[in-house]
Amino acid sequence: MKGVGFKMKKVTIQNIAAELNLSRNTVAKALNGGTVSYETRMTVVKKAKTMGYSKLSKQLIEEMDKATLEKKGGTILVLFDRADSLFWNKILTGISDECSDRGFRMQLHIVDGRDSNGAETKKLIEEDVCGIIFLCVFPVPFVEGLSKAKVPMVFLDAPTNAGEFMRYGDVITQEGWYSVYEMVNTVIKQGKTEFAFIGYENGSKSVHDRFDGFMNAMKVNNLPVDKRLIFTEKVQDDYYNYSVIENLVNGLPNMPEVFVCTNDDIAKYVAISLSKVDEKLAEEVVLIGFDNTIEETFFKKGIITANVRKEALGRKLVRSLMDQIDYPDKDFELTAIATYPMYN
Repeated sequence: MKGVGFKMKKVTIQNIAAELNLSRNTVAKALNGGTVSYETRMTVVKKAKTMGYSKLSKQLIEEMDKATLEKKGGTILVLFDRADSLFWNKILTGISDECSDRGFRMQLHIVDGRDSNGAETKKLIEEDVCGIIFLCVFPVPFVEGLSKAKVPMVFLDAPTNAGEFMRYGDVITQEGWYSVYEMVNTVIKQGKTEFAFIGYENGSKSVHDRFDGFMNAMKVNNLPVDKRLIFTEKVQDDYYNYSVIENLVNGLPNMPEVFVCTNDDIAKYVAISLSKVDEKLAEEVVLIGFDNTIEETFFKKGIITANVRKEALGRKLVRSLMDQIDYPDKDFELTAIATYPMYN
């Protein structure tokens, strides 16, 4: 049986004219160098590009892109709720650079935890705020409150049910399932069988995916999971607190061969805690982290991690926001950015 081919309908000047409620003659002049106002020409060119008009000249596209950049400007509000770290600093660098390249300003705001419904933060959304980037997984009521400002939103990560945020904007996550699965599976092939896992599973989609990757690696290799060594319930600061990790390590029923941590900060806290118990033990235990933020000077060498192209991720957040600004009718998206296991 012969395959059936489908040919996309060719976009014509008449199609563009109908979309813009302009005459065919006006659209033809705008696309072919005729006498029309600058604003009309740019409106027609933008619509032609969006619709996929094949005869649009490179010169007109460049003119439109330049005009769009010059016309833009304004503020991108970046919301955050955590202390500085190498991971966040590099993401912020990417956001700032991309905003600057596109003629926007970045405004960073540390959210007060008492602003549960976004009422106080919403006061920051003045006329020149063109969009919001959420760098942390804020409570849904907070996001819902800010959504009333009717500005485009992009989220770095989301609740385990990403749909709770996708009602309001694009969600960008870091791929974690496969990277953690691969790192754990590699260590198992090296003969390790006793694992601990540390990270608040239901704190975000990214952590949930990493835990799921860990559990699948254990299952595929027919290894039992000691529930006494699985720390996935909510605790103070979701394990991003050294004293919490130190108490956890000191209270272990038995010492695992491997700690799987949902990020490098937690892995470093584990290493420091182990060194206080026994320096030799700290050297022998295998640590798996995530984000590739371990300093070269850190005493514990060979921590396995997953590299995240952090500045590129920051730029991606801005580009996603720009797409919403340029094409307000676009569907919201859930995007997973690749991560890369590293075996030091």
